[in-house]
Amino acid sequence: MLFLKIAKMNPPNDTMKKKLFQGADNFNFSLLKSRKTALIVNHTSVDRNGVSTVEKMVASGVNVTAVFSLEHGYFPVAQDMENVGKENKIWNIPVFSLYGDSVHSLKPDTSFFDMFDVAVYDIQDIGSRYYTYLASLAMFMDELHKHPKELIILDRINPIGGTVEGSVLDDSIYKSFVGYFPLIHRHGLTSAEVAKYYHSLRKYDFPLKIEVVTGWARDSFMDEYDYPWMPTSPNMPTVDAAVLYPGGCLLEGTELSEGRGTTFPFSVAGFPGIDPFILKKELDKLKIEGLTFIPLEFRPMFQKHAMKRCGGVYISLTDRSVVKPLRAYISIIQTFRKMIGESGFFRTKPYEFIEDIPAIDLLLGEKTLVDMFYNSATEKDIDEHLKKCEKKADEIFKQFRIYQEK
Repeated sequence: MLFLKIAKMNPPNDTMKKKLFQGADNFNFSLLKSRKTALIVNHTSVDRNGVSTVEKMVASGVNVTAVFSLEHGYFPVAQDMENVGKENKIWNIPVFSLYGDSVHSLKPDTSFFDMFDVAVYDIQDIGSRYYTYLASLAMFMDELHKHPKELIILDRINPIGGTVEGSVLDDSIYKSFVGYFPLIHRHGLTSAEVAKYYHSLRKYDFPLKIEVVTGWARDSFMDEYDYPWMPTSPNMPTVDAAVLYPGGCLLEGTELSEGRGTTFPFSVAGFPGIDPFILKKELDKLKIEGLTFIPLEFRPMFQKHAMKRCGGVYISLTDRSVVKPLRAYISIIQTFRKMIGESGFFRTKPYEFIEDIPAIDLLLGEKTLVDMFYNSATEKDIDEHLKKCEKKADEIFKQFRIYQEK
């Protein structure tokens, strides 16, 4: 008789992963027992054992009177820019959506503020200015200022680290749901740090309290820790996709497919009729650090170019420590632009309820960068401009940082 010894297979470096405790792990929920509490949460609001913040509140005897969900819904059922509609109750608690069919739906109704004494925010962000969860938090804070109540942030790490890239949004021109207040493209902050900044920026005086993260270093990524990763929205499946997103989201301002409707959103770029091999040769000429381009054809099942074969590339992230996604995607998009031409290249439909400003302008968000982009400025000129912007941004944001580099 033949006996086979089966080795137990573990993911590489699994035992080397670092311990992490997020705000939801550290917070004493019983402190809220005597207070009517509203939660701003979604499916990412879980502790290290996967237990939801809603469930932990209820189990601790907290009187949770309302749950507010953001874009995509409490569970990530709705796609981007899709009306979430009526939400189901969770633990018999009413859930109110803050993402409907108009810009007015993005802010909580005045009547909601009679329902609670304290609000708790606990949602995993991904470190990019365009990602709408922080815009929702800021809008909630705007209304909270009019109806002063305490806000508690159960902080969560920035899953793509503390690196800063881009230019600060000019909200006098480009204010929208993908850029609601002056923030840089890749901000390197946690949700609580952004809340501190916004609270100070608007000179709000309602109480803001923070339950901090323990065990996080700013120069690290989420998958370096022994903490469960949950896709933060329907098209943000991996940490690598989140790393690319500060640049990859610019594809939304064009008619290029960013991979929505495929199994690899924000890891591809393509367009019908493009020869993927020629595209790769052109992209390789850019010599972008940290990325490798792999020729690919794919067919999105929905959204842009639904059921059409697209030629493009898979954008493989080979070195997170050196890649600069915003700079990279500006160059990638300009390469497509040369191959396809101007006609029909940019998105012209309304974008996040804005009709009179092109989506690509809203995403770039700063006039000098917008002008440089349209005029096909050199990579060197764009890099020099962004370095100046990043230096200024670092001066602005450093006073709001809670956590050390290492």
